[in-house]
Amino acid sequence: MLQQTQVETVIPYYKKWIYHYPTIKSVALENIDNLLKIWEGLGYYSRCRNFHEAIKDIFYNHKGVIPKQIEDFKSLKGVGVYISGAVMSIAFNQTHIAVDGNHSRIIARVLGVKNQTSRNLKRINNYLTKLVTEGNPGEINQALMDMGSNICKSNKVICVNCPFHFSCKAFQSGHPLSYPKKIRPKTIPTKTIAAALVNHGDNIFISKRPLKGLLGGLWELPNIELVNGEKPEDLLKIKLADQFGLTIKVGHKLGMINHTFTHFKMNVLLYNCQAKDQPLSKNTEKWVSFSDLNQYAFSKANHKLFKLVELRND
Repeated sequence: MLQQTQVETVIPYYKKWIYHYPTIKSVALENIDNLLKIWEGLGYYSRCRNFHEAIKDIFYNHKGVIPKQIEDFKSLKGVGVYISGAVMSIAFNQTHIAVDGNHSRIIARVLGVKNQTSRNLKRINNYLTKLVTEGNPGEINQALMDMGSNICKSNKVICVNCPFHFSCKAFQSGHPLSYPKKIRPKTIPTKTIAAALVNHGDNIFISKRPLKGLLGGLWELPNIELVNGEKPEDLLKIKLADQFGLTIKVGHKLGMINHTFTHFKMNVLLYNCQAKDQPLSKNTEKWVSFSDLNQYAFSKANHKLFKLVELRND
């Protein structure tokens, strides 16, 4: 959960998860849909899917015991160099570094490294390896994480509170924030999406995204990207007919929401639609009442769309 997410954001999700799933067995035997519902709102849902696969691997192939050898641990789904180093050092006090953005930034400043070249990254890793070899690996890795989030931030430093400041070359330069050299962020594209609130009687239509890919395994209102100025009404009719076998009448626009992902932004136009009939549902398609939507896991963007509907109905 802590990958790419701040501690204060994670805490309530972690508590809820541990309450519902306190053991390896309880996670391994659970349906991914229920796990995604607990994870709902935390984002980066591949973490949840990978964690589920890793736990099943531990339960079925490692007798329910977390591997203590780093190569065995790294073979688990979703585990890379950073996670393996962090877990092996913190949980088992093994001498491994856990290199994330915080660690790299702190040591780059200590060494006076500006450019993120392969040679400089090797220097940073060697310095970190020396630190964890000479002390308690888990405590050192955790201390660097805390320093990076509280003392030696990317845009703010409190050098007088830093144990490295006597030997820190960035501090000695008088311009610590210029280390390391910041990479100019790329401009991210904006997509325009048309989404359909498809009604039939008291129910609305939802579908489940494929497990692989963005927001994998989450439910959503059917939608389609608009390109080259197409009419959203026409595209929604084609999409619903071709993919779900639904004949719909597209009504008025309910509103628009904005949402930002890591690599793109999107503007979503929501249309009120009526279905001619209500075909039998597949496992990845359902007709549900609006009040029952809370039983399914949706992305934040879809929850914004539901809020639009609630505001219209108030």
